[in-house]
Amino acid sequence: MKTEKSLLSKRELLEIFLHHRVHSPFPGDWESIYRGPGYEFWALREMDAADDVRNIDWKATARTGRIHVREYLAESYYNLMILYDISHSVSFGRKELVQANVAVSLAYSTIVGNNGCGLILFADDVVSYLPPRMGRPHFMQILHAIAEAKPVSCRTTRLDPALSKLVGEIPESLTFILSDFMYPFDCNYHFQRALHGTSRHEVKALIVLEDCEKALPAGTKGLMPLSSYETGETVLLDLSKWRAYNASRARWLEETQDRMARVGMDALVLTPEEDFRLKINSFMQQAGTRSR
Repeated sequence: MKTEKSLLSKRELLEIFLHHRVHSPFPGDWESIYRGPGYEFWALREMDAADDVRNIDWKATARTGRIHVREYLAESYYNLMILYDISHSVSFGRKELVQANVAVSLAYSTIVGNNGCGLILFADDVVSYLPPRMGRPHFMQILHAIAEAKPVSCRTTRLDPALSKLVGEIPESLTFILSDFMYPFDCNYHFQRALHGTSRHEVKALIVLEDCEKALPAGTKGLMPLSSYETGETVLLDLSKWRAYNASRARWLEETQDRMARVGMDALVLTPEEDFRLKINSFMQQAGTRSR
């Protein structure tokens, strides 16, 4: 049961990121990925027309014969945005509960770090939007919105309207998309990885699936009717063809993650049986190592 009380009861789960120092736009124990006014030296690079001459590094310039400037990390304050899928397919099995626990944990870890957190609920369009703010009252608003969110009927889930809302409303963010992505992946944006690219948003896709949506156990037999939550279409699945099913699901997942990578999104698959806190922390550590 997804209630405010139940989502707050798992205190041991509300510790995403808090004890890790990785390269990511987090404050305090976290390093900002954004360049800008700041005090922590980041790197040297060749000067371009938009750079301030006060940032010229004369030693590097004399050594290389080309004008170099010093880059600094921006101040560590950041906005974390949660894009939360509430289409009907997410209500299959325990996916909705996993999404809710992850979202509340992300919001909690952000708010206790004195940073802003916002929420976009979406299905085929944006359903509701809470702009990023700080403080416990705002966390309780996010908690209430997640606990009260009801599945929305739609023919096809669409991510792009939520991404358009994100880009149009928020100058920069670390964003997590919580969804099963069981729909055509549409994205008209390209997001940065670390300091590369033009976007001021770093976007992570958390693909929440039931185990049977990834693969069937070897040796499975029988017939099982499957109905689409969104289209109402019913098909009969021959479980004895588990090898073909598993190969098909593996291809779908690989292709989905490949499309995400092409638009600058890192992706992580989560299932109800896994410790999402450990997986997400490891995922963020690895992402930080790649971006250094």
